[in-house]
Amino acid sequence: MRLYDFLVGLFSLLARLFGVKISGREQVPQTGPLVVIGNHRCWTDILLMALAVYPRHVHFMAKSEYGQNKPLDWLIRHCECFKVERGEVDVKAIKTALGYLKKQEVLGIFPEGTRNRTEAPLLPFKEGAFMIAARGKAQVLPLTISHAERFFKLGRPKAEVRIGAAFSLDAFQNEQGKFDPAQAAAYAGEQIKKMLPNGQDF
Repeated sequence: MRLYDFLVGLFSLLARLFGVKISGREQVPQTGPLVVIGNHRCWTDILLMALAVYPRHVHFMAKSEYGQNKPLDWLIRHCECFKVERGEVDVKAIKTALGYLKKQEVLGIFPEGTRNRTEAPLLPFKEGAFMIAARGKAQVLPLTISHAERFFKLGRPKAEVRIGAAFSLDAFQNEQGKFDPAQAAAYAGEQIKKMLPNGQDF
């Protein structure tokens, strides 16, 4: 058994214990390249995203700073995640991401680029996730994560994931007929906002 499968199995048991709710699993495409996106407020968002689409294996982008922590670096490598240099065009990370999509696998990306610590429901989505999805001919699967900080807590509110409908990026084109990542990012952001409980509760 791979380490990834063992960890997801463990977190699945804990999710049941603490009453984590995941809805919309039937909307997860079971084949083909896929980029899963979601809002990001807590480190446990990663666990919840992985649980939501299992048994598909999510390859997460992790900021390069995590590589300075040896246990985290070991975990990133053995769970087939990969590091990315933020604030610059990381060609190696892009090639790695496209390699996974070419193999019909799944990427997990939080398009806000960092944790949202503001009162706004979302930070503006960066375009990189959608450029990668378009180049990798992948569908995009939006999901929302609420109360992720309560993953390991009893009582209410419970951590919750809502999975939306996957969509293609073919329709997002500019006047020259080329893919428009800004248009795709704006659309994805609106879908995420609509899916959040009450449109704003995190």
